[in-house]
Amino acid sequence: MFIKKLQVFNYKSYLDSGLIEFSPGINIIVGRNNAGKTSLLEVLTLDFENHPHRSLKTLPNKYSSIQEESKIEITLHIEKEELRNLIKQLSSKIGIPAPKLDHNYIELVLPQYQNDPDIYDREYINFLHDSVKYAFKQFKQFLNDSNFLEISLFLRFDLKLDDKSLRRLLNFESYEEGFDENFYQLYYEYDELILQEVYYFDDYHLNQVDFMKYKGKIEESIGRNIFKIFQTRIYRFNAERLNIASCRFENNKELKDDASNLPEVLFILQGKIPGMFDQLNKLVSEILPEIKWFSVVMRDNANVEILIWNTDNLHRHDLSLSLSSCGSGVGQVLAILYILVSSEEHRTLIIDEPQSFLHPGAAKKLIETIKQFPQHQYFIATHSPEIIASANPSNIVKLQYQDCETTASVINTKEIESQNEILSELGVRLSDVFGADSILWVEGQTEEKCFPLVLDKVTRIILMGIKILSVNSTDALLDGKRSDLVFDIYKKLTTGATLFPPAIGFIFDRESKTETKIQELEKRGVTFLHQPMYENYLLDPEAISVVINEEATWLAIPISITQVQQYIDKIKQEKSYLLQGVKREEVSDNNWLSKIHGANILERIFQVLCDNKLEFRKTRHSYRLTEWLVENKPDFLSGLAEELRNTLHKNE
Repeated sequence: MFIKKLQVFNYKSYLDSGLIEFSPGINIIVGRNNAGKTSLLEVLTLDFENHPHRSLKTLPNKYSSIQEESKIEITLHIEKEELRNLIKQLSSKIGIPAPKLDHNYIELVLPQYQNDPDIYDREYINFLHDSVKYAFKQFKQFLNDSNFLEISLFLRFDLKLDDKSLRRLLNFESYEEGFDENFYQLYYEYDELILQEVYYFDDYHLNQVDFMKYKGKIEESIGRNIFKIFQTRIYRFNAERLNIASCRFENNKELKDDASNLPEVLFILQGKIPGMFDQLNKLVSEILPEIKWFSVVMRDNANVEILIWNTDNLHRHDLSLSLSSCGSGVGQVLAILYILVSSEEHRTLIIDEPQSFLHPGAAKKLIETIKQFPQHQYFIATHSPEIIASANPSNIVKLQYQDCETTASVINTKEIESQNEILSELGVRLSDVFGADSILWVEGQTEEKCFPLVLDKVTRIILMGIKILSVNSTDALLDGKRSDLVFDIYKKLTTGATLFPPAIGFIFDRESKTETKIQELEKRGVTFLHQPMYENYLLDPEAISVVINEEATWLAIPISITQVQQYIDKIKQEKSYLLQGVKREEVSDNNWLSKIHGANILERIFQVLCDNKLEFRKTRHSYRLTEWLVENKPDFLSGLAEELRNTLHKNE
């Protein structure tokens, strides 16, 4: 049994969440702070308080009052085999409600026997018996005819189902019932559902058969009891420390939904199923390697306590610690793993920000362990892209808070896979883009490192929510056979219920591209640097001399600014290191900078002035040149800074 759909009405930031669909496996819930993640987890426990939505929509003026109650509509998916097993487990009486009788038969057929009361009574009883038998047949057929059931229920904040929902749970709408507080008793025998019969003798000593009938409340129906079982199997884990190191032993075999009796159920598991207890210990050590073993011991006054060993020397009882002395995440891990290992039947686990109570490595291992137990349904709220990537979720629910209201959108598995493939084409990971407001895609790792520095130091623009990321193989994207891919990426990553930022821009080198190609791509949203490449902006003699002297410490005499300037002048005079396709006669003093290959010039300067002992590396030395320029000669990069500023404004 799992939660298939949910709609939240008038609860905290939710006025109407819209229909949210979930999957039986791992459901990830994402959203910014105050987006409504915790509120959604609260209603998923099916145990929530009345917190009506407050905004101008519900309180248009100070004299308004909130009258509506918080409620949810939940759709449960139940496999028929599980439903049959749950019915077998019900300890109280189980029964089906009295069917709605055919009043046409009562009004049109039975009156013909009214002159003979005995016949009338017998015919009425036969009619009633046939109606009950037919209803029972319909109920049995319902249990066996299909693979699953989906039933929608309205639940109020006080855990009460509305009347319509309660009636659906009487017999799962398998037949039309005429509930008058009468139930007909059922029982299982040799895996067969049977309608309980009772035998008696009438006045003529004839053996008569009737069906066992009893009075019952609608709350005592099969469906309502199964719904209660489902509620008790929902567990929620928050970041705060669980006070579960010890408890009184009362021989309860089921873990409570707040895990308060964890020592008790672990004590039972330790004694009755040591193999499973050993498996649980191994899983704990895999997630938390510092824990070598745990056990549960009986204390005074029938209390049991969980002990932790952080040493391989398990012979020393005095080296054990109480769970209460361990980190806050240990209790959560123990409780979660106990549920996974011990529960063959479905459980619902709600985990709020696992990375907040676990080390990132441990949180990732916990998610990997969870994936080994797919029979359960998981709801995990997280800010961590690593957890999202590790979980490989069935779907992701993205929450957005706007105009004082939370709305939800679902990203399905196929869309997630598609977008991850797109990111792979760009050479980035989910963790690179997750949480950004917008992204500026740039030529390479050098620009990825240097452009934020230029914007910060030269333009004083703080990149709040903006990430600058490099594209993997720009040439392949813009000039190769798949040149349209970059624009497909732009479209796919800015539409739909996406995990990724809604506003994306591109700024690339213009090196090796014709003006015709540049104009074509600019029409499609790409921006190009005014100079052929980033290194063309860094040809300052003073900056170059400083960086070389920092690296070439073996030089007897430091490289001077004059030496660098003279070498640059020589290249300029010789018109060497021109871009491919540029003719010497096209180069003048005014356009020289836009016709040369800046990276090759820097590489040559480093080699010549250092006797081929210092290799120019773009990601290292271009960044160091940028650092020096923004601190000492920011005006030298003012042109580039203005280009970057304009690109960001263009994509606002």
